[in-house]
Amino acid sequence: MLQHQEYWFNFQPNLQYYPGTSIAIMLPLALFGEDFWFLQGFIGVISILGIWIISRYFSVEKYGVIGFFTPFFVLTSSIFMLYFYALISDSLFLTVSMAALLCWRKYDMSGQRKFLFLCCALVAFSSLVRLQGLFFCAALGLALLIHAFQHNRDTLKLSISKMLVIGGLVCLPFILWTARNYFAHTPDTFNMANGYFFGLKGLSIYAKGLPGDASAESVEAAWQFPLLRTSMFFGALFESWYGGLSTLNRHVITVVMLVLVALGLGPWAKRANKLELLYVGLSMAFIGKDILLTKTLHIVYRYWIPMLPFIIVMMGFGIYKCVNFAWLGKLKRPAQTGALLLVSALLVLASPNLLRHVEQTDKFRDESSAISALKGFVDIEIPKNAVVATVDWGVLPHTLQRRSIPLLNDPNNQQSIERMLKYNTEYLVTFGKFARMNDPALNMVDRFPKVFNKIFETYTQQPNTAIEIYRVDLAQLNEHFIREGN
Repeated sequence: MLQHQEYWFNFQPNLQYYPGTSIAIMLPLALFGEDFWFLQGFIGVISILGIWIISRYFSVEKYGVIGFFTPFFVLTSSIFMLYFYALISDSLFLTVSMAALLCWRKYDMSGQRKFLFLCCALVAFSSLVRLQGLFFCAALGLALLIHAFQHNRDTLKLSISKMLVIGGLVCLPFILWTARNYFAHTPDTFNMANGYFFGLKGLSIYAKGLPGDASAESVEAAWQFPLLRTSMFFGALFESWYGGLSTLNRHVITVVMLVLVALGLGPWAKRANKLELLYVGLSMAFIGKDILLTKTLHIVYRYWIPMLPFIIVMMGFGIYKCVNFAWLGKLKRPAQTGALLLVSALLVLASPNLLRHVEQTDKFRDESSAISALKGFVDIEIPKNAVVATVDWGVLPHTLQRRSIPLLNDPNNQQSIERMLKYNTEYLVTFGKFARMNDPALNMVDRFPKVFNKIFETYTQQPNTAIEIYRVDLAQLNEHFIREGN
């Protein structure tokens, strides 16, 4: 962006990564260069700002003790903490979306247009950070129309026209971004929006196999997928605070959490404003569709970090209703005290997650060391015009600064081999950090030892940070491809 005024990555138009996060880090990148300690600190500040905004939005004055606990439970969730400093969009989207909701509330209460315009700017920007920002754009457009109908009936036509213009301007960045991606799309690109809106078949991250915990081989019937995915979604939220659960315990916890969310839905909705109701409603409807209709067991939990504060608030109100049932009689006060002590104890038990990054210091150091060693070797030994097969979409292509062809995780490697032959990839780079792609690639190396000649490897204490480079004999690889294809 800064050097060429174009949004390119890996020698082609960048369709995969939404530009919002790149825009956010452009200023510190321009001022301080590619200092990852500083850039990660910058994202950390954004994360802290998001927690502060959550505490303001779910204030104790409006939400009572539930508002007090909400930011702390968000902060102690390992789903949030693992990406606290990460140069990806999750914490940025959480901060921007909560700031937009806070601005709307101030506009709704005061009528001051500066808060409306700031809210619109934040919502428009959110759609350039994550695809879920589209739900925010739709929610804001509907909220503006409802607001015009409620407060400007005397000049309803004029008010609706103004709101439609504002709503259109809010959606314009996302429309332009999506249109650009549509025209730049090729079968070798990957873009979520193109798949959703136009059915364009680009490169899929996950080809046929889903190794590891996401394997669906144990599922005996299609009707089990929504049940298992629901358990995985809510069970993982619980595990983000308290660690792994057995399958049975995850199912039990899921039922308890669903009951609490159902009980707390009404009290939350009564306190929510129009924009919050619409945004959360659309987002949760999308989650529900994804859980009920998707026929895999693969869930990327960090995508739904923005919904975490609202789920916590709903469960908080669910607990509040449970300890305030009329039939409890004289037991109501002890039940309330017990619930408060229990929630406090749960927060204390979750607090070690705050040190999650400290616990992973050795891992981060080894990763940094391995990447630095890789860059040093590549700069000297690998020609600038070389084409490299990689097991990652972001870190490796950025480090290599060579044309990179991401592999797939197809179990028999046929699609990956076909891609390598198509683009004449002279080298293969593997990285243990990305196991979902790395394991099938290493299996391919083991299957065809004469094809892949190791020319570089890193030595680290952490096995998952190992990086290896192989020179590829394309002629022999082609022979194996033809033989196995027949």
